[in-house]
Amino acid sequence: MQRKLLLLLSLGWIFNYAHRMAIPPLIPLIKEELAITNAQAGLLMTSLLLPYALIQVPAGYFGDKLGRKKLVVISIVGYSLASSLIIFARQYWHLIAIRALYGIFAGLYYAPATALISEIYREKKGSALGVFMVGPPIGSAIAPAIVIPIALALEWRYSFLVLSLMSLTVGLALMLIIKGEVRRVEKPKFAIPKNVFGLSIMNFIVLAAFFGILTFLPDFFVNKGRSVEEASFYFSLLSIVGIFGSIAGGGVYDRIRETSLFSVLALNAFLSFLLVKTAYPLLVLLLGLFFYSVGPIVTAYTSEHASEENLGTVMGFVNMMGFFGATTGPYFIGLLIDTAGYETAFYSISAMYLLSFLILMLSGRDIR
Repeated sequence: MQRKLLLLLSLGWIFNYAHRMAIPPLIPLIKEELAITNAQAGLLMTSLLLPYALIQVPAGYFGDKLGRKKLVVISIVGYSLASSLIIFARQYWHLIAIRALYGIFAGLYYAPATALISEIYREKKGSALGVFMVGPPIGSAIAPAIVIPIALALEWRYSFLVLSLMSLTVGLALMLIIKGEVRRVEKPKFAIPKNVFGLSIMNFIVLAAFFGILTFLPDFFVNKGRSVEEASFYFSLLSIVGIFGSIAGGGVYDRIRETSLFSVLALNAFLSFLLVKTAYPLLVLLLGLFFYSVGPIVTAYTSEHASEENLGTVMGFVNMMGFFGATTGPYFIGLLIDTAGYETAFYSISAMYLLSFLILMLSGRDIR
């Protein structure tokens, strides 16, 4: 039962990311058709990430109160149907509205799913969350492989319809194979301890950097003279390597705990700086390894600072703060590209990781 549940939750998380990360490889095509700026393209990520962030704490609490598996199924079915509506989008504001609706349903997923995994696996939560958190790299990797061929053969809107049909099958499988609720919380509490605020600020900055670079990485390589297909390949390569980074990151957390978080933040600051300095495409191999190891480490670390009664709420709060950062990151990086160029914008990503390292170090005593 545990393995089936972890597999289906991981698949749901994979498609949660595939839908949201279908936009970056399509940005050159969308910009050309709709005649929008880089800042407006960044808002296509911001429009889903803002409602996604706002729904995190309620999702954690109601997952504890009403049933975590039930809320996860609602999330998958909801985000699949919402994303499919892009087939009808003809103007820029249509895309903004549909992505916002998708963000609401997608936001119901993370807190109940990670709380459920953390509670079931306990001492091995890092390793289990490492498997679950392959969702971002695999979802980001398969997104270009699905959407680019469809966009070139038909048009880019049909890509989302195909993704929706694929993710809908996962929701139905979770509903039919895993019977009833796996575990219920007897007395859920809507409580957020003070010792997670430093961690939350750090997560804000980390996800601003993470989504900033993911949104514009294909466009960065196109600006450096690569084709759309080649840039999408590098984007996928980053995510494919990230699969191993996610699994390894969770395992490393189980062994060295907090030290693992400091290490990956420092490495991300250095490697993102090196990418801008050299524009060397194969750096995405190292970047993917360490970019995606942050997710399971932060998730497992967060779960250590909550009780059974408020686990979902705490997971939701820290993720909410992170996705407030993710909401601002793409727009901020897009604006910097428009005003100062790609190099300045991408150097700021390296500075964000360095700042997150310093904040975690200064707040470490409060978090312990």
